[in-house]
Amino acid sequence: MNFVVSTNLEVSQGNLFALTIIFYLEIICILVIYDLVIIKLYMGVSSCLSKLGQWAIRTKKVSIALYTIRLNYYLLRLSILLRVGWVTYGSSEKNSVWIGISKLSLTKLLLNIFRFIISIPMFLAFLSACFSLKILKGDIVYYLHKLQEFLRDILQIKVNISDIFSRLPALAALITILPSLFFYFYSQKRYVRKIIDKENSQYFEEVVLLYEKLLIWIDNHIYKLSENFNYVIKCQDSIVEIFLKKEVPNYISLAEQQYYIPGDIETFRFVEITDLTEFLEIMSKLSSDRLRKYTRIFSVKRFDIWRLYLLDFPLLNEEEKIERSFYTKKGMGSKLDNRVTSSCDFTQEQIEKRRREELSRLSWSIYDELELLYRFKRVSDSLRKYLYFSRTERLLLKALNKDK
Repeated sequence: MNFVVSTNLEVSQGNLFALTIIFYLEIICILVIYDLVIIKLYMGVSSCLSKLGQWAIRTKKVSIALYTIRLNYYLLRLSILLRVGWVTYGSSEKNSVWIGISKLSLTKLLLNIFRFIISIPMFLAFLSACFSLKILKGDIVYYLHKLQEFLRDILQIKVNISDIFSRLPALAALITILPSLFFYFYSQKRYVRKIIDKENSQYFEEVVLLYEKLLIWIDNHIYKLSENFNYVIKCQDSIVEIFLKKEVPNYISLAEQQYYIPGDIETFRFVEITDLTEFLEIMSKLSSDRLRKYTRIFSVKRFDIWRLYLLDFPLLNEEEKIERSFYTKKGMGSKLDNRVTSSCDFTQEQIEKRRREELSRLSWSIYDELELLYRFKRVSDSLRKYLYFSRTERLLLKALNKDK
């Protein structure tokens, strides 16, 4: 540390401004490295947990798979908590016209410069520079003594009460005139904003009611879907055999000696979602151009709802995608229909290799969709707490006589 300080002093030649900038750049580098370390640690551990979960699905250890999903979720929450946000990811593919018309105005530019000056890294850099140049003393007792003297001076200020009361009529008149002048000049703006606020509140109310419908739909279906996943995990070997039966022209002759040959997809007890149209209608309305802004405003307040909005809203907008994600009978039929029968016969070695690949791919797919089901459960719990009063809140409202 002493070496760093002495080097900074030598490079800055004792100039406070230059030394502050040097310390600032060093602090930013430390924060960026710290952020990258947290990201890499999370990605590494999360990848290991996902592989463990995939192995658990393959070996039909459902409880272990769900533990890895939960642990991965809480690991994500912890990484977000630990990060300081100096490393961001985003698309840089912006056209030159957009860059040109979206340049910062002079006011925003000055505001950004002011924020930069009063930012915590800059403040720490300035303090470090002051201590290095001995402008400030490192003795905490000295500053406590100064603070004590400052507080004593404030307490000893004498106030002439009669002067204050003598000026009260003028102050009251000024306070009365100012609102009148304000509303005289800004009455139309206020009226316009009231119209916009009223319209926005209607849109936001619609979003809230749609999310309540989504909560009810999830609550009505999530247990049935969990049973379907439990069934799919148990019979994943048979599912792979169905896929191979469709793809391999000589499957019967190769498999009849070693493997049980499954029947048609209709013989399996996959779940059916009877009212999927309602779910699609809710999702399409929440994602529509008319409500997207208000859906985003509502979702961003809760971590689990926000994750569903970011990760799943773009995907869960077609019936076939949803059926396939939840391994319903229709979804499994769609997966099977997409399989193309090979024009060449397989050897025993080729079909064994293909079987291992299909088993690995299916276990990964089930694990990913099981994470989606877990997100649904988290969203259900979060929406219930967000939308409805708890028993404690109702009691407090009644106690305060504010329950309407």
